[in-house]
Amino acid sequence: MDLFQILWVLTATIALSIALERSRFQRFIPGPILVLIIPCALANLGVMPTQSPVYDSLASIAIPFGVTLLLLRANLQEILRSSGKMLPVYLLAALGVVVSILLVGQVWHFDGELEIWSLLSALFIGSVVNVMATAQAIEANETLVAAVIAANAIMAPAYLALIMILMRSERVGRLIGRAPGSSLGEFTAKSPAQGADDRVPPRPPMGELVAILYALGAFIAVEWFAAWAGIPNYSILLVTVLAVAVPNLYPAIRHRMSGTREIGMISMLMFIGVLSAQIDLGALGYFSLRIMGFVALALGLNILFLLLIGRLMKADPHVLFLASQAGVGGPTSTAAVAASQGREDLVTPGILCALLGVIISTFVGVLGYQVLSG
Repeated sequence: MDLFQILWVLTATIALSIALERSRFQRFIPGPILVLIIPCALANLGVMPTQSPVYDSLASIAIPFGVTLLLLRANLQEILRSSGKMLPVYLLAALGVVVSILLVGQVWHFDGELEIWSLLSALFIGSVVNVMATAQAIEANETLVAAVIAANAIMAPAYLALIMILMRSERVGRLIGRAPGSSLGEFTAKSPAQGADDRVPPRPPMGELVAILYALGAFIAVEWFAAWAGIPNYSILLVTVLAVAVPNLYPAIRHRMSGTREIGMISMLMFIGVLSAQIDLGALGYFSLRIMGFVALALGLNILFLLLIGRLMKADPHVLFLASQAGVGGPTSTAAVAASQGREDLVTPGILCALLGVIISTFVGVLGYQVLSG
């Protein structure tokens, strides 16, 4: 298959994924899973190539392109001002999950265990976006990356369900020394809508065109600088710095674009599609089951760390476990969990902590890998 045929298959799969995500059937199968399944199946059946220079070209631009657009709304000042008392709890919870992964790795050995630590740290502090960025920076094995994503698709919802149970538990409250919900009224972070800029974003297609040009410009500038400096493997870290610095130093740029989240997610789905087409399906099942067990042990140990953190800080179980969910589940699920507990006051702090995780987790994964392998 040539460039245009591969692009057609990948974009058609992404379109189908988005359509499924917006339909009633998304309750039974998440749309993004199709982007992992379809190219992988076609490649293993011989319809698509398992290796192609097209994949390398698409992968090299999809990650920095997506990261640049998805971090456009990460407001550092708002994160520090509005995350309130949840921020130190979140940071300790993030440390706990990293330590948990390291400890489980001491007794459950894998080939490429440093890669697993790096990818899981990026995932459970940030999001799948950070897994992709970290995988590119450390040149992780494609099948291993896909196995981590597949294991997370099963374990993340299970962890979310457990978190919601623990948040309501009076027994956990007695163990920690503070009743669930006792922090109500302590978080006064303003609603995201309050004080928002009233400027109307550019009408299509101008807003989308500006967003694409902005992301491409950032990609070209960083690639040139990384090549000049002799650090091409760290270009994704430079992209992350630039993606956060530009909108925080020049906030008005956010209002000159539209569709940034949608375009950024399409870019990340394109990378997942490229990744899945290079998977050895026979090896994937083996990796996924083992990594699923690894993740279950690490998250179980992390719960013990959370209870210790809660005991030491006398943290409300609502705040404690929502802070953990901000890292493991990301902004969307954090907001949903807070709302389901009747804690709308925790929605903004939870989302902002999750966004901070998206900003820092690639650095944790990549730099930690370099230090431990050094």
